[in-house]
Amino acid sequence: MSGAQRWLLAAATSRNHNEHAMRYRNPPPVPLQDMIAEARAERREFWRLLAVVAVLAVSVVFALDRIAVWVAPHIPFRWERQIAATLHMDQMGRHSGGESGASVARQHAIEAALQQRLDKIAHAINLPPEITLTAHYSDSSTVNAFATLGGHITVYQGLLSKIEYDEELDAVLAHEAGHVLHRHMVKQLSRGLSMAAALNLIGIRSPALNRWLIGDMEHLQQLAYSRDAEREADQTAQQAALRLYGHTEGLTRLFRRFADMQAQHGGTPEWMTFTQSHPLAEDRLATVSASGGSNVKLTPLDAVYREPANQHGKKAER
Repeated sequence: MSGAQRWLLAAATSRNHNEHAMRYRNPPPVPLQDMIAEARAERREFWRLLAVVAVLAVSVVFALDRIAVWVAPHIPFRWERQIAATLHMDQMGRHSGGESGASVARQHAIEAALQQRLDKIAHAINLPPEITLTAHYSDSSTVNAFATLGGHITVYQGLLSKIEYDEELDAVLAHEAGHVLHRHMVKQLSRGLSMAAALNLIGIRSPALNRWLIGDMEHLQQLAYSRDAEREADQTAQQAALRLYGHTEGLTRLFRRFADMQAQHGGTPEWMTFTQSHPLAEDRLATVSASGGSNVKLTPLDAVYREPANQHGKKAER
């Protein structure tokens, strides 16, 4: 190989080496300001994405809640009765810790009398035939009455002992029948179930939170409805009173009695559960239009609802 050829080969090799070195040269360093700006842009994109996810989650929860409330009144009542039987809610009153030891015969007599009143009230409020009301009695001294799933309505002896007139008792029963008529319990449970499902969907799985949302058997006895639900139930009680008696003096007397009891005890005593789970008596009294006035003669409460004299004696000895 001549000298000229060796020089050309060396030049070509050097050129290829330089081209290869230029091709794989490290990129120039990114300025610090550009890096900071890029990091800020990524953070903004992350928070924007997080906000979108939060809005979507809230929208899903709200949609499920609205759907549940809309669907609840359309759930067949026979399904509601089946759920109540499965959860033993029809036995809540009897297993609530009675104190007076009422005999089976007396309990049946009181429940039969209450059932007659409920049947009469059901007709007065135009209760659909597929919805049924079932009376239950508890001999507990707690001042309370409540309606639960399946149209089961429980009245406590403590409440019966405070009532003096038939019209007052019918007002209590008609109010609880109003909750059944408007499916308030189903709506309340449907909201809780839909909320629990939505939270589970987004990864929040808490048994304690689910119990708080849905409630247990003890909680259902203390269930506080919304103001609108209580207003609807009071309106149903007014409707029943007007159709049964032509006036609402019994309802007015009942609310006034509760207001006096609250005033005497400086608030709501622990044993007076009815007023703890219902709006203030003064507020409800203001919304009742007592047609007929205070001159209306009320009917004394039937003796079947009174505690036997020996039971009062036992309590007095405590």
